[in-house]
Amino acid sequence: MIGKLALGSTAAIAFVIGLGGTAADAQWDRTNLAPQTYGSLSETVVTYGAFDFNLMEGVEGPWDGNTGGRLCAQGGCLWVAGMALPNGAEIRSIEVSACDGDAVGLVSFALPFAPKVPSGHGFLVPYTGTGGPQTPGCNSFVVNLATPHTVDNNAYGYALVVYADPGTNVEWTQFRVRYRLQVSPAPATATFMDVPVGSAQHRFVEALAAAGITGGCGAGLYCPDAPVTRGQMAVFLAVALGLHFPN
Repeated sequence: MIGKLALGSTAAIAFVIGLGGTAADAQWDRTNLAPQTYGSLSETVVTYGAFDFNLMEGVEGPWDGNTGGRLCAQGGCLWVAGMALPNGAEIRSIEVSACDGDAVGLVSFALPFAPKVPSGHGFLVPYTGTGGPQTPGCNSFVVNLATPHTVDNNAYGYALVVYADPGTNVEWTQFRVRYRLQVSPAPATATFMDVPVGSAQHRFVEALAAAGITGGCGAGLYCPDAPVTRGQMAVFLAVALGLHFPN
């Protein structure tokens, strides 16, 4: 894979910098997800269609109108799309839906990231593919992050990359990212005197305050044991969910 991309464009070479090898086929299972301590209990799936990607290298073959798939005609093709996830979201896994019925060609994919000020790239997921001479047919190829990554949009930009060898029986259709929302870490200081640093509620109360959902009950207090009225509940939910703008 490195050799093929190294012969291509400057953009392709940049994505190869820092590549630590091809991920093993064993990563295609979903049994090694790290436990989630705080945040949503279920994963959110965001899907990028093949048409969301830009061709950066190679000569593309005709679009498959039946599957919505893209394929490479010659030279090896590199497609790239920007990835936008909520700041602080925890990336758990990525997957590509692809068809590989070709004994020579293959489809591979990666998840690179780069600082906002250009200074090289790293990989959250290095290039993983459908396997050289293997012909697994049509499948959804999954890679779990051994250590889930917390999105930092203030410091990094994220991209999705798909590379395909030429092949009449090789194409891909969509790229999916699974993530979970999580609560931000607790700050070193306390906003409210009655929810001090080290208390069980500190992290969560500070997250509400930082998001503008609560200002406490006055006089520098949060009143954690006070009951919540229906009016206060309406304020909490409306602000937290950003309600309501008509479509």
